[in-house]
Amino acid sequence: MKILINDRNDVTEIVIEGNVLQENVSFLRCRLNDLIDNGRFRIILNLSKTNYISSLCLAVIIDVKLRLQKLDGDLKIAVANRLVRNLMEITNLVKQIELHNTIESAIDSF
Repeated sequence: MKILINDRNDVTEIVIEGNVLQENVSFLRCRLNDLIDNGRFRIILNLSKTNYISSLCLAVIIDVKLRLQKLDGDLKIAVANRLVRNLMEITNLVKQIELHNTIESAIDSF
């Protein structure tokens, strides 16, 4: 898994390349927490290059979103494939995290 970070004015886009498996979730958590510690409170996870995320990754996403909300920020997901969308629907996370079909619509939603 690789993580690329793109700053788009006051929104940070995180492009995740590859699958987010149990063994690399801690790396993702550290990167997200580093961004928050450095004042980045509007984050988009771009999953266009990700085929699979583990259930542990979902827990990290929820933790980060809750932390951001306490700081008047938010986390959104963009360009998730059908498998990821289904996982989020089954776990009812679609009620807590916005899913967007494009990066632009995610940015505009802030």
